[in-house]
Amino acid sequence: MSAKDRHSLPLCHESFMSVHAFDDKNFRSRYRRFVKIKSMKNLIKMIIKWLATAKILSIPRRFVGRVIISAISSKNGILFFVTDPAGTQAVNVIKQIRKEAEMQLSGLEAYQICVAVRKTEKIEGDIAEVGIYKGGSAKLICETAKKKSVHLFDTFEGLPDLCAMDSLERFHKGEFSVKFENVKDYLKKYPNVYFYKGLFSSTSESVNNKTFSFIHLDVDLYESTLSCLKFFYPRISKGGVIISHDYPGSKGVKSAFDEFFIDKPEIIIELPGCDQCLIVKV
Repeated sequence: MSAKDRHSLPLCHESFMSVHAFDDKNFRSRYRRFVKIKSMKNLIKMIIKWLATAKILSIPRRFVGRVIISAISSKNGILFFVTDPAGTQAVNVIKQIRKEAEMQLSGLEAYQICVAVRKTEKIEGDIAEVGIYKGGSAKLICETAKKKSVHLFDTFEGLPDLCAMDSLERFHKGEFSVKFENVKDYLKKYPNVYFYKGLFSSTSESVNNKTFSFIHLDVDLYESTLSCLKFFYPRISKGGVIISHDYPGSKGVKSAFDEFFIDKPEIIIELPGCDQCLIVKV
């Protein structure tokens, strides 16, 4: 070994030791930072839990809650709380469906359907929906009422011709057209689902002798809504429920309901925070 080589060995060793020392120091620094972050997260959790549960803060919490609700209301929003297990399950189903398929319903409107389907479970009769679009609300119904037959009606070619009673600035012929095969495939796991393709009520003959516990209408137009009411009203069981979307938002839907029920004992209940109405058969 030459003098040059002997001279270089300590330098290499020293270099290795300095790098090793640097790595060790870096590791300790990162570990301390990690522990601090973890401790900080635990501290934040403890503070939040204390703020949410401390009795001494009950009055400030109510005040803050009112401020939040007021702020949401000022933006024409609505806040609702679900505490029962069935309600929580319904909210989770709605969230999942909204990831899968487009729904023309707000979260609260979808929840109203869940509640109505669940509450009419003991009422005799099947379930029907007219105007199923991509099948989101239909799946919601199927998930909530697993023991009942569900009859689904749609043209699958979009809205039919409009008339002077309709909101011509809002809707147009052919709107909401979807592929029947896609909707059928989306709902294929439900064995008690029956599809009727075409313009209602020309497709209603197959259910002429059926009774119904729950009806969901989302047909947007005056003539379609009136046709559905004329068909389903005499076939819905006492205590059964009809929910319609676009009331009072659609001029045609509102006119059809107001006209049809003017001489009926049932009252039209406009659901708060929703573009929906509800009828309970008496």
